[in-house]
Amino acid sequence: MKTKISKAQIEVWEWKEKAFEELEKIPEKERIKYIEAKTKIIINKLKKKKQELII
Repeated sequence: MKTKISKAQIEVWEWKEKAFEELEKIPEKERIKYIEAKTKIIINKLKKKKQELII
């Protein structure tokens, strides 16, 4: 039996691996600030896309 892995799942795994590699050597407090900043950027992009869809 062959398991099919979606493209989206592969992208998530790649993103997680990249994030881990970027953050593994950074002190915890700086890591948290980095994650918060990246999260805000993503949220803003999603809000923009949502607004574009509504219009």
